[in-house]
Amino acid sequence: MENLRSDPGILDVAILGGGPAGTAVALEAHRLGLSVAVWERDRFPRGKVCGEFISSEARPILEEEIPGTVARGAEIRSAQFITNHGMSRTFRLPRPALGLSRHLLDAALWKACVAAGIEVHEGELVHRVRPPVLSSRQRGTWAIETATGNARTSRSLIVACGRWWAIEGLPSPALQAAPQVPGDWIGAKAHFAGIPSLDRVEMYFFRGGYCGLAPVEDGECNACCLMRRERVREKGTKGFEDFAAWLVQAAHLPQLETRLRAADQISPVVSTAPVHLARRQAVQSGAIMVGDASGFLDPFTGEGISMALHSGRLAAQAEAKSLSEGAGDERAAAIYQQCLSQAVGRSYWVASIARSLFHGPLWLQGMATAPLPWIGGRLVNATRWREDPGGKPRSTG
Repeated sequence: MENLRSDPGILDVAILGGGPAGTAVALEAHRLGLSVAVWERDRFPRGKVCGEFISSEARPILEEEIPGTVARGAEIRSAQFITNHGMSRTFRLPRPALGLSRHLLDAALWKACVAAGIEVHEGELVHRVRPPVLSSRQRGTWAIETATGNARTSRSLIVACGRWWAIEGLPSPALQAAPQVPGDWIGAKAHFAGIPSLDRVEMYFFRGGYCGLAPVEDGECNACCLMRRERVREKGTKGFEDFAAWLVQAAHLPQLETRLRAADQISPVVSTAPVHLARRQAVQSGAIMVGDASGFLDPFTGEGISMALHSGRLAAQAEAKSLSEGAGDERAAAIYQQCLSQAVGRSYWVASIARSLFHGPLWLQGMATAPLPWIGGRLVNATRWREDPGGKPRSTG
């Protein structure tokens, strides 16, 4: 094992995906003294379907890694929920959140990796991996091969390339489940100018979906929706060219129409499908899954980016602990899996219950939204990453 670790040609951690989860792994692993490389198939900056809401739990990580970028974000102090019959409830967030575009966030985190001296591969697709052949009590090496013919070896592999990925040599849980679980949801988003800025995030629930409006940097507003596939078929996607008008027609909510009346679309519409709102495996064939690769939490919880950042750091800590013990892949996977389960808690279950209530009949929506000013903070806390009193993810020791 010591001979393996002393070989400078072998990485400690290979990371597939350079978004918030992947860069969080890279920065934390580098800080812990591990040799790291990150592969990202796209180039920055880029747009991603995302609510672009960063919860207060994620802010300390970003303020540590990219303080200048965080300073550009919009402060968000409250949340407003509007149902498809016009009922509206607003509650204060326990602590201020942040609105920051993925266009800016992802590029800044990538630049932070470059500035730290981490080995990065931008615009390079990894199309094949070969897993270790040694027993679980030993740590072999992963072979990583890119579409351009480059090859590296690593003691561990972390997948941070979102919900949908296809890599030869590593089964994809999402693709395996796709034939059995058809995707019911489609996501789309665009940026607008001209929408009066508020220090709150607005969630509009309507038949077949919901739309979130969140302020981001430079006075812009992000409009992101998640809709049932059949609802999108009814309206068609040609209307995406005028996304504000398309949303108004789809939602039939006077409040949303009022907010979007003076909207000036300043970015193309970005869409993704299918979207599976579910928790997935934390470990797949010995590789650790982080961010959306380990599960996709409902966007209305506003916890997606936070979970990506926290799960990335947790994976790096698990790998560092396992390597320091001279243990095999199985040890790192066990540490990560247990800590992730504790940290996520009942987030997915709580979110699924809330989703059912907000999309239910009028009487059920009334019951769900009436107490929001009083229980909103509890709903937020129930879907948040759980940390110990010291502020660090719980560890198995």
